[in-house]
Amino acid sequence: MILFLNIITKQPPVVVMHGIMDTKESMNNIIQYLKDITPDLYVLNCEVGNGYMDSIFMDVYSAVKEVTNCIVNDPNLKDGFIILGYSQGGYLLRSYLENRTDSQPKVLRFITLTSPLAGYFCGVKSACAMIPGLPDFVNDLIADFEYTDFVQNLITGAGYWRNPYQLPAYLNYQTHLSLLDNQAVFNQQYKKNFLEPDKFILFASENDGVISPWQSAWFGFFENENDAVVQKMEERDIYQEDLFGLKTLNEQGRIVRIRSGLDHFSYLKDEAFIKEQVAPWVKMDV
Repeated sequence: MILFLNIITKQPPVVVMHGIMDTKESMNNIIQYLKDITPDLYVLNCEVGNGYMDSIFMDVYSAVKEVTNCIVNDPNLKDGFIILGYSQGGYLLRSYLENRTDSQPKVLRFITLTSPLAGYFCGVKSACAMIPGLPDFVNDLIADFEYTDFVQNLITGAGYWRNPYQLPAYLNYQTHLSLLDNQAVFNQQYKKNFLEPDKFILFASENDGVISPWQSAWFGFFENENDAVVQKMEERDIYQEDLFGLKTLNEQGRIVRIRSGLDHFSYLKDEAFIKEQVAPWVKMDV
């Protein structure tokens, strides 16, 4: 007897996450452009606390908890979902991915728009605002007290502030990013979780003007003791030692790096870009 099986395919839901100094309303254009292409797409638009101020003045662990609660409390995500994170939102969603427990929704695909996945730094040889748009006193706090409880518990971005001139302090403090990268303390579960999505689609641009270095969106970063030179992902220790699975994914062809050509804020409003370059990666049958 021959059995004929009907294979039912279903478009997974998408979780979108806004960036620093922003609210979930900033993602409305992206959501609409995606739904223009896929009308029945279910999108969950998460927010950090009360939005604008909490996206700046909340420790990164609390911010990740906010995102996690948003995800696990939505029954539409129980069979898994696609991540679409913008700027800091992509970093927070990376943390959800690595910290995910077996009872929490799985990440099927990971898409980020100019996210500081490898950290953020500038101010010695690299020229930019410390964290663009933030009040000067906040930037001064990060510069002067970067790896202290006061700053790490006050400012979300401090959790992924990676000073290439102060790496011993960065590791000894066990900053949030150093833990995600499995540098300060090795966590096998982080690596296992990181390998779960089918693909990582990473958008970045040399015209970004905000993320420093812009290659952080591709897991590149300044070389040690020198913020004038950026190492590609493949040149970094975290890749060569495959600390959290980056090398494995890349060798399997599961990391896609796309140069958008956009400045940082155009991702939120460029209709053609979202529909032509992002939407095809969101359409995914499982």
